[in-house]
Order: sequence, then C-alpha cells, then structure tokens
Amino acid sequence: MNNDMNFNKVLISGIINAVTDTNDKYIKFGITTRKYTTKEDKNVYVSLNIERELYHIYKDYFIKGNKIYVKGYLNSYIDRNKKIQSFITVTDVANNLEEIIKGRKAPHIREDVDGVLIWDGSRCESTPATLEEQKKWKIY
Repeated sequence: MNNDMNFNKVLISGIINAVTDTNDKYIKFGITTRKYTTKEDKNVYVSLNIERELYHIYKDYFIKGNKIYVKGYLNSYIDRNKKIQSFITVTDVANNLEEIIKGRKAPHIREDVDGVLIWDGSRCESTPATLEEQKKWKIY
C-alpha cells in the first residue's frame, strides 16, 4: 500500500444561501449545512466555486433556499492578510443524492426564462427553414 497517496474529494449537501457572479471563470455560491458532531446542533457555512459552463447546465438548482448535493475537491489560497482561505471547487452538482453517488441516468433538461428547453446546457431552439428549403417543400 502506498502511504504517500493523498485524497482530496468532498461530498457535501446543504441549502443554498447565496449565489454570486463575479464575471470570472467561476460562479461563487454558499451553502448552509450542519456541523458534524453529535454534541452540537449548529450550522456550518461553506463557500464553493463552480465553473461557469457547469453552472449554466444546472442553473435551475441555484436558487436561494434550494437543497443541493455537491461533489468536488478542497481548494485554498492565501489572501492579502496572509490568511488561508478555503473553498470547495465543484465537479458535479445535483438536486438528489443518488445522482451524485451513482451518476446520472439521463440528460439534465430544464426550461429557460424565455420558454426554450435547455438540454445539458444547450438551448434547443428551432431554426427557421431557409427560402431554398421552403421552395423544395412546395414542390411536393
């Protein structure tokens, strides 16, 4: 067994308490979860980053007050005051535990604000037929 191996995998769930678009590569959001102890019943607040592309696929989950399940890894940086700031970088997100643990069985489909269906982050808009295509149809 290799004792030099390090693991950095996080599974966490909680209630979304904030979503912030910093116009960067990532969307920042926070969740409220429970402290892991049998002696105390307290909230824990966690800061997370999700890549913009992944966020847009599951945008409908990111509503304040929604329960969310997250898979990711722990990340950190040293701020201007030389203090370590920790956060979780998200690699997967779901609205149920089974999809995080076992994986998805189907694509994520949602409706955008303008009524267009979104299939795994891609808009499913109809493309109007060209004049040439319309002329071909009139022959039949």
